Amino acid sequence: MRVGIVGSGRLGSRLGRLLAAAGHDVFFSDSDLALAEAAAGAAVRVSAGSGDGRARSGPPAEAAAFGDVLVLAVGWEAFPTVVAELGGALAGKIVIDPSNPIGERDGLAVMVAVPCGLTSPQYQQHVLGAGVRVVRTFNTKYPNELLDLGIAGQRGGARADMPYWGDDDEAKKAVVPLIEDAGFTAIDAGGLSEAR
Repeated sequence: MRVGIVGSGRLGSRLGRLLAAAGHDVFFSDSDLALAEAAAGAAVRVSAGSGDGRARSGPPAEAAAFGDVLVLAVGWEAFPTVVAELGGALAGKIVIDPSNPIGERDGLAVMVAVPCGLTSPQYQQHVLGAGVRVVRTFNTKYPNELLDLGIAGQRGGARADMPYWGDDDEAKKAVVPLIEDAGFTAIDAGGLSEAR
């Protein structure tokens, strides 16, 4: 599958490495193109000989156009800005939202209140618009833990559970193979209103 990743920092780079190692074509992007290039380079080194996947890098708009599925691995507070920059490129896309409502204040991580009594992916769906097919997953593990557990699962070790939430059943079905290929056991946890 062709997977675009917007945000090649701690989470996006590690998830992309797992997906490339499993044979998916991964397009890393970031507002800092050097980060995207480094993530693609690491994914190529890890996936060499383990599958047919390829890794490349470029700007976020190209990643959005490239991917059958798009991972928006950006910080909670940056999410609306990134969505506005991508604009119509997201229409009809399956978007994986691995974000949690956490911001940074004075160098410390802080919880951010989600508006209107919504769950965080319900709010992200609101920001993205009704034409975007949101699936919430890959948000329950810290980035290093995600990579270590995914590698273990890909190599035949015990697989950690990875819950996913969504209101679009077809989008959820499309994301399940990515969760499993990343080395996890996919667990359907319900709709976006039930997400954490």
